[in-house]
Parts: sequence; structure tokens; C-alpha cells
Amino acid sequence: MHKAAGQGHIECLQWIIKMGADSNITNKAGEKPSDVAKRFAHLAAVKLLEGLQKYDIDDKNEIDENDIKFFLRHGVEGSTDAKDDLCLSESDKTDARMRAYKKIVELRHMLEIAESNYKHLGGITEEDLKQKKEQLEFEKTIKELQGQLEYERLRREKLEGQLDEYRAEVDQLRETLEKIQVPNFAVVGVLLNN
Repeated sequence: MHKAAGQGHIECLQWIIKMGADSNITNKAGEKPSDVAKRFAHLAAVKLLEGLQKYDIDDKNEIDENDIKFFLRHGVEGSTDAKDDLCLSESDKTDARMRAYKKIVELRHMLEIAESNYKHLGGITEEDLKQKKEQLEFEKTIKELQGQLEYERLRREKLEGQLDEYRAEVDQLRETLEKIQVPNFAVVGVLLNN
């Protein structure tokens, strides 16, 4: 029951309760399944389990957040930490930080696994969407550059064609000029011989 509560498996908890399990059972740390659910922020599990537990509070009186007894039993802001735990020694704080860091590492690992499972099931993460968007933008830029390159290639070919036409025209003009100048030299040569 503690494991199911800590992982937020509501259907499993319902089945365990239906099979007759005691929701007030404590683990070695003295936590009830609802305490474990609180620690891992599984609110639906907390609501299910606490609905089954009997509190030392009158049913007609609601829990008052300003009531010190609530915090002593349930910890600060509904956590499983008792109010006395707020005054820890330095070594206890260091140990608590180490546990918290280990938990962060563990949660990151679990998040990686969850993302992997999500992707295998066909889900798309924000990172995947961002990469896809960047890839589409790169492809668009490449297409635009290829279009520009094709335009410049066609422009160059057109200019080379014009250059070839101008060279051919220059060659024709040279030939015409040579034809015109040869007879003139011949006439000048004939005149000089006379």
C-alpha cells in the first residue's frame, strides 16, 4: 500500500483497500500510506487514503490551518515533516540536503525514463517540437538559398550567352573591318606604285 501510494497508483490502492488492507498501517519510518502519498505529492491518493482514516478530530469540526495540532500531525503546509523538524542541527540539514539531492538525481532519471516511454508511445516532447521547428526553418532557409543559387546560375548562363553573342558580333565586325581595310591598302599600294 505504501508503494502504491508513493507512486500514485489510485486503481491499485482501491483494489488493495477492497481486498481489506488497513490504510492506517505504518512502515519502518512510522509513515502511513497517506503520508507517503503526501511526500510524493499524489493528492488523489492522499484524498482516497485520508477519507478512510479516522482522525482524532470531531467530524463536525473542519481542520483549521491555524491549529498547531494540524501541523504537528501533518507537518508544515501538509507535508509529512513535523514542525519540530524545522529546527535541525547543521549535520541534520546536511543529511537532508544530501537526501534531497539524491532525490533530484533519482527524479531526473525517472523523468528521462518517462520521456523515453512517452516517445516510444508516439508522444512528442517540447524539445522534439523545438528541434522539428528548427529543422523546418533550416530546410526553408536551404530551399531559399538553393532558389537564389539557381537564379544566379541562370543569370550567369544568360550573361555568358550574351557575352558569346557579343564576341561573335565583335568577330564579325573585325572580319568586316579587315575586308574593308584590305582593299584600301591594295588601292593605296596601287597608287603608290604608279
